Amino acid sequence: MSDFDTLVRLADSLYSRHEVQGNPSDLSLCIVHYRSALTLASSSAALSNDTRSKLLSNLANALSGRFQRHGDIADLDHSVKCHLTALDFRPPGHPGRANTLSNFATALLVRYGQLGMPKDIELAIEYFTTALSMLPPDGRLVPLMNYASALFSRFQHTGDVSDLSDAICQYRAVVDSSPAENKPASYYNLANAILSRFKLENDPKDLELCIEYSSIALHGMRDGHPDRLLALSCLSIALIRRFESHGDPEDLHIAVKNFKYVLELRSAEDPPQFTVFYDLADALVMRYNLQYDLPDLELAIIHYRTAINLLSSNHNHEGIISDNLGNALFLRFSRLGNLHDLEEAIQRHFFAMKIHSEDLARRVITLEALGTCLDVRFEQFRDPEDLHTAIDLYNEALMETSQNHPHRTTILKRSASSLETRFKLYGGIVDLDRSISYSREVLELLPPPHPDQATLYHVLASSLFLRFGETGNELDLDEAYLYCSTSMNMQYASDSLRAACNLLVARILKARFLPWEVKDIESIFQHLRFAKDLCTLSHPLIPDVYAELASAYYLRFLVEQSPSDLHEAFGHHELSIGVVSGCSWPAFRASLQWVRDAETYGHRSGVDVYRTALRLINSHISAMRSLELRQCLARRYSVNLAYDGACFALRFRQPIEAIEVLEGGRSTLWSQLVRGKTCLDELRLTGEYGASLVDDFERLCSQLEHVSRASKMSKDIKPLLKERDTVTEQIRRIEGFKFFLKPTPFVELEKVAVGGPVVILNANKQTCDALVLLCSTPPIHVPLAHMTAHEVSRMAIRFRELTTGDDDGESLEYLLSDLWHLVVSPIVQRLLPHVPMGSRLWWCPSGVFTSIPLHAAGPYRQGEPTLSQIYVSSYTPTIEALIHARAGISHEAPRSRHTSTVVPGFLKRKKSKQLLASQTIPTIVVIGHAASDETSHELDLIRNRIPPSVPFRRMEGEEVTSEGVLAAFREPAWLHLACPASLDAALPCHSGFETREGMLSLYDISNTRPQAEFAFLSGRCNRGDDTRLEETMYLAASLQYSGVRSVIGTLWPVDDMAMRQVAGAFYGEIISKGELMQCTNTARSLNEALKVVGKGVSLTQKISFVHIGA
Repeated sequence: MSDFDTLVRLADSLYSRHEVQGNPSDLSLCIVHYRSALTLASSSAALSNDTRSKLLSNLANALSGRFQRHGDIADLDHSVKCHLTALDFRPPGHPGRANTLSNFATALLVRYGQLGMPKDIELAIEYFTTALSMLPPDGRLVPLMNYASALFSRFQHTGDVSDLSDAICQYRAVVDSSPAENKPASYYNLANAILSRFKLENDPKDLELCIEYSSIALHGMRDGHPDRLLALSCLSIALIRRFESHGDPEDLHIAVKNFKYVLELRSAEDPPQFTVFYDLADALVMRYNLQYDLPDLELAIIHYRTAINLLSSNHNHEGIISDNLGNALFLRFSRLGNLHDLEEAIQRHFFAMKIHSEDLARRVITLEALGTCLDVRFEQFRDPEDLHTAIDLYNEALMETSQNHPHRTTILKRSASSLETRFKLYGGIVDLDRSISYSREVLELLPPPHPDQATLYHVLASSLFLRFGETGNELDLDEAYLYCSTSMNMQYASDSLRAACNLLVARILKARFLPWEVKDIESIFQHLRFAKDLCTLSHPLIPDVYAELASAYYLRFLVEQSPSDLHEAFGHHELSIGVVSGCSWPAFRASLQWVRDAETYGHRSGVDVYRTALRLINSHISAMRSLELRQCLARRYSVNLAYDGACFALRFRQPIEAIEVLEGGRSTLWSQLVRGKTCLDELRLTGEYGASLVDDFERLCSQLEHVSRASKMSKDIKPLLKERDTVTEQIRRIEGFKFFLKPTPFVELEKVAVGGPVVILNANKQTCDALVLLCSTPPIHVPLAHMTAHEVSRMAIRFRELTTGDDDGESLEYLLSDLWHLVVSPIVQRLLPHVPMGSRLWWCPSGVFTSIPLHAAGPYRQGEPTLSQIYVSSYTPTIEALIHARAGISHEAPRSRHTSTVVPGFLKRKKSKQLLASQTIPTIVVIGHAASDETSHELDLIRNRIPPSVPFRRMEGEEVTSEGVLAAFREPAWLHLACPASLDAALPCHSGFETREGMLSLYDISNTRPQAEFAFLSGRCNRGDDTRLEETMYLAASLQYSGVRSVIGTLWPVDDMAMRQVAGAFYGEIISKGELMQCTNTARSLNEALKVVGKGVSLTQKISFVHIGA
């Protein structure tokens, strides 16, 4: 066996040299020799079992050493097998079995650390227990330490606290029995286990013990000790926890210094550990929150990224580190305003949320962080989806938290704030009720005295005051006063909070004010002056303070009639708007207060203020990216300011101002609801230069909003304002954008009357008025003395009942007669001296007037003409829509087919006047049903009415595709749309026509920039519920506003027979005129067609047909 002995001695020698010098080749060669010796041993019966067992153990130890150096899991598996085989050679009762069991258990423990197989750790603990029961006292130290480590590992996997307690007991025993050279490592292991117990039980004694034992361990470890860096990390983590508890900055500074030291001392040969970077990043973020030193935050973000890159796929720390990186990025966004940081933070939190789907404790933290980021992104871009999602995330987090959860109060506060924001946008009282409920719960959860209580009392008071404004419940007002007074007098209240409280108390007192309680006025002034003194000129509350001061002066003027108070009120309102630099919303809020006061006290300054308020809100809408919010604000503010502002201007005999205000507000409403576009969207479509100006303008608006929210001084705002003004002027020099962010002046609007008179109708709670625009004549104001908005609404409801029921016509005639006498006749009497009978007339109704068939009015008495016999009526959504419809209309439409026309005999008999020998004729495109042939008869009828010389194209069945229909709209053609349609009354941009692929919306049609000259809508239309809308936008009017110059449609459904009769008569009339086929002739042809069908079509159905546009 000399060869065997030689191999073993050589292997032992190489192993010993490797332990001294660390040469990897020695270890690999050692393993080769052990394996060779093992091969010889297997063929020799002379070797004892002890020799075989010892050889297997030595090979196992060598393989384990190579695994620790190179990480090849095959070495580790082979090591475990060798230990298991060695154990077979040492049966129970063998004096060496205990050591072999201990070695086998150690190998299983190492493999468990790599692969995490529960069976390995269970066997390891079992074998350690057996081995320790057999080992003598002087041989127990290493197995005992490994046994403690095995218990600690199982605790980390299962969370079983009994394992942690047993591990700590065993580590204490190891400390007590360790020789001096091993005590530092033993103290570190004990400190690390105690730190884990502190994280579970939060016992301060454990924290102090951890710091003490870690310090002892470090004191006994020389540089280069394998556990020194681990002990430093353990001590640093404990110091950070103590900092969180006691707030001593020195603990945090030492921890950061230690973590950096650990990072510097890492050997280049050591495998990188993500925990080193992760722990240091956490400490740096904490120090940033303490000192706001930006380099700390920048370095933390770098270290978080490094830690993530070092993680293996699906590592259990991946979600936590992603969350913390997201938090750090959010902090940097809050500091520097870089939107890329905010977007990445949201992505990191979404990623973490997916990982934490089963870990509810971590998921709550992620839900809160993600909700906060989305809230902030909503403030930046005003995308309602962010706000809705944030509220949903907060709700989910609240469902997963108990009353004593450490994050519950924060989540409640943020949820309450988001719900109140949503209430302010959409007006849902349920959101406000929930917000108030959450604020109450937060106050109940906070132990008094708490530094946040003052702010929370003010938040709750503000919400209660808002609810009082909605419901009028004076209990809310009383409670708001109580909470606000409490907040104002608390020691934690800052100057800014005291200012807000004084402002709110003043508002509450004003809401309670009774004219005979004069002393209350002085109390209001006192609180407002306190608020003013506590604010700088750049404070975001200043516009509101000035606006409330103005109201207080108006109030005192009402009581004491002192002209100086009226002068002060006017001056403070001017200050409230003028003090705001760059931010349109605070100025708009202040202008609304001025509007309310001007209405209350009948002050003529309201005429200009309505225009200012409308300009500010339209500017704010233009800068918003969210279509949903733009539409919401246009409905809530723009259009109501337009209605009321026009009535107010007429009260002071300023019809020109009334027209400008009404057009400015309604144009915004129609633009947002029908086309879904702002002037910036239109500018972006003009080309690269226009798009770059839009980018510059949006960037500057965002920066100005950010500066205003941050309460920066005016010196920070002035350069931005100057730059924005420069960009604005550049935009106004582009054709079509002359009045960018300005109301279109009357000198431009009055040009519409060149083509014929336009009658604008407006109503509000007090009055109804008509404004007549005539060429070369000042606008004529026709007061409708017997009408109010309420009366018009009642009339509209009655029309709906009669036109959708089985009316015999008599009741409808009575109602049309009332309309004639109350509304239309006074207007016609003012028109007749200026406009000859038979002329075109355009109606531009607003508000509730849009639901009234003005064109059908008449006395309906024998011998007396109705309106249709006096004038040819058309409608226009807005004045600018009619101007645009007329623009570019010539006697020869562009890109149309030029033909020579032979006059058919049947046309000669109808009309003595011959068609022109040569004319430019547009193509007629008829579009039928996409899924059936039910419109074929109607399309055949139209084909038969059109001479063969007129270009004609038919689309039905599979040909009715979205792209095909859009292509037709892009031509300067005449379209007949017999395909089914759908009207979304609340959001007309979602209305549209049925194609093979689905609904082709008006939004899509508008985006294609239609060139169609004319459209006849004959398809069945599914109408939405528009009974609660202040302004009805019919499909025909919406299509015309989308870009089609002239449209015929119906106000309510008519039957197929009536539709075919009217359509046939219309095309017969338009062809028989002997004139050019131009869209400007379609209104007159419709008027004649309705006379031709006569009594063959009922009055209800006949008056449903209307013409809109040029």
